Amino acid sequence: MPHFDSMIQQKILLKRKLLQNQAVVNLLCNVGNNVAEFEDFKTGSKSPAEPLIKTHFYVPGTQTDDKNFITMRSRVVYTDSNVIKETGITVYIICNEHQIDLLQGSRADLLADEVDRILNNGDKPLFGLGGIKLSTADELQFNEGYSGWSIPYVTHEMNREAGIID
Repeated sequence: MPHFDSMIQQKILLKRKLLQNQAVVNLLCNVGNNVAEFEDFKTGSKSPAEPLIKTHFYVPGTQTDDKNFITMRSRVVYTDSNVIKETGITVYIICNEHQIDLLQGSRADLLADEVDRILNNGDKPLFGLGGIKLSTADELQFNEGYSGWSIPYVTHEMNREAGIID
């Protein structure tokens, strides 16, 4: 397995799981302030939320329409052998400040909770050798008009397949 393939696959899998989650899709696509009145948008790869979940780091410009985003950034934290590496994936919840306040709480907080439920499913980890661990989380102000969360996770992955030397 190439060195960066596991990180690519982590982001693709997370995006797929986010698009299958009705709460995530609704929080990204609906612009009202009451979750109880949200329309159920289509989930899956054809969801209108698909362009709002990016497998790369992205911060919207100040001219972007009132939209909310989930973006990602990967990193190699540590490698101590040719076989195992510690990797990180940071999930950014980016909400337009005109839409962040909901009757049920902050849209950014609700999205962060859904992301964490997907990634920290203790019964069956989404990826990683032994699961994934939340390291810290910070509320952030992104560009003017956008705020949300930076949520870094760490896990262990195969660095490359070990072979027997003849």
